[in-house]
Amino acid sequence: MIKGILKQLETLSLRNNEKGVAVLETIVVFVVLVISVMVLVIVLANIWPTFTGALTNYSNNETAFGPTVKKLTPLLIGVAVLLVILAMVFGNKIFREGGLFGE
Repeated sequence: MIKGILKQLETLSLRNNEKGVAVLETIVVFVVLVISVMVLVIVLANIWPTFTGALTNYSNNETAFGPTVKKLTPLLIGVAVLLVILAMVFGNKIFREGGLFGE
């Protein structure tokens, strides 16, 4: 009876539990994701005023495409930021053996 309990305790040990590694990997991925998003937001916040000022100057000097570029460029940057975040979130799952939805 005692040997059976000790055997169960050995099998429940974290050292023998491979799922503990997956939990640690998930935590590390989450921390890296949060830090990456914070860095991305800080960099964009510092560059944005200069960028929009340059877009305004361009739209004032260029009559044909200037206003269109001024409206579309911030939207495209927003889409690019969202795609970067999604690539970081799903990147690990996509490049594993089964892909995003496979086993």
